[in-house]
Amino acid sequence: MELLSNLLSYLEGKGDAWVVGGALRDQLLGLAALDVDLVTTVAPAALPRSIWGAEAYAFWLDESRQILRIVRPVGATVDIAPLQGKDITADLGCRDFTVNAMAMKLEDWLSQAGPLIDPLAGQQDLAARCLRLVTPEALLADPVRVLRGIRLAITRDLKIEAATMQAMQLAAAQLSAEAAERVAAELSSCFIHPRAAAATDLLQLTGVTQSLFPEVTAMHEVTQNKYHQFTVDEHSRKAFAAFVDIVHQGRYLTPRAQGWLADYWQALSPAVQAAAMLAAWLHDIGKPPTRVIRQGRVTFYNHERVGAKMAVAIARRLRLSNMQQDLIRRFIQLHMYPLQLWRSARFGPQLIHRFYRRAGEYGPLIVAFTLADHLAKGDNLAGSQEFSAHQQMVEQFLHAYFCLQQELISPEPLLDGRELIFLAARPPGPWLRQAKQAVLEAQVAGKIKSKAEARRWFEKWLDQEKQS
Repeated sequence: MELLSNLLSYLEGKGDAWVVGGALRDQLLGLAALDVDLVTTVAPAALPRSIWGAEAYAFWLDESRQILRIVRPVGATVDIAPLQGKDITADLGCRDFTVNAMAMKLEDWLSQAGPLIDPLAGQQDLAARCLRLVTPEALLADPVRVLRGIRLAITRDLKIEAATMQAMQLAAAQLSAEAAERVAAELSSCFIHPRAAAATDLLQLTGVTQSLFPEVTAMHEVTQNKYHQFTVDEHSRKAFAAFVDIVHQGRYLTPRAQGWLADYWQALSPAVQAAAMLAAWLHDIGKPPTRVIRQGRVTFYNHERVGAKMAVAIARRLRLSNMQQDLIRRFIQLHMYPLQLWRSARFGPQLIHRFYRRAGEYGPLIVAFTLADHLAKGDNLAGSQEFSAHQQMVEQFLHAYFCLQQELISPEPLLDGRELIFLAARPPGPWLRQAKQAVLEAQVAGKIKSKAEARRWFEKWLDQEKQS
């Protein structure tokens, strides 16, 4: 990398630099080192901007600790930090996990010819797939490292050593006081990974769920009605695991639906993916506060609306963006809506259009999740006739979104608002929104195919609306 070569040239005679942490760890695992962490004996603030070139930009990742991040349009992100302690061995002793406490001189790393500096046997732990703390105090110094440990365990297939697990459980209670942006970044990396279900199990095991998501903990041991075999917590965990398999493997989808959803998922930004997975995990948090026994039956009336508000509150705690909050709100509020429409006697193109008008671009995620929600009602449902019909429903909704956008999802209205106002001879008001919706649904249902037909249909609609 040119930036690293430039830095090495600048440091000649002035100081030393080492590559540390993740780049070495991933290289030993045979993975590409996308991001590079460096420590130097020269203060990052003293480095001239010419080192990273005109196309890159730099900012303080942590100004109090003097950690500088350099971002290039193409290539790895480079973080540069000052050396901690008297030498590189002392610096490595201040790190979190042994697999991150390895270093190599920058010139050796660039030439791929030098010795690995590994005073804490990180390479040995990596070979044994063991995640072990450098010191128990490492988590107390920075509790967010608990989440980093979970991320490493999931993304690098490491098993958390027993003493490290105990230390993580002790430190997890401090997470709620940490910067929400750092917490959200680590959680997002876990939630978008194909092993996200295992990540949520570790969140529970380490106490992170109890610390950061008491609303999720409240679902434990909450029993449901006769349509559910499992408690709310068990159902939610099973639904989330099934949804992970759906979006990452296409499992439970029909062959045509697999292709559509795979392309769609890959095109989504990590921020959208993370919000969708968080919404799936939280989809039933509204059930504990809405649980009421009516005439001997357990009910959860309006749990989707209550849950959506609760989940948005969680998203705000995590400082998620407005876009992510909107996705979470729609996902949870509408997670039962496709099935409700499908079971309607009037189900057809107009109701599919109505769903996507409310769900927007996130509609395919919500539709796919209904399969996961169905499977989590009980054991061995995937082979049932009911589930097979449900799969066809999902294909129908997805086919409409991916193949019939202009005809069904976002058609050009035959009559616009001005025409409706003129035909009705009424000033704009709440009626206009209802009229637009009614005309557009008639259009997508094939009841009207021209402006003339639309005008005649609208006149009849007006007469009925006046009589009602």
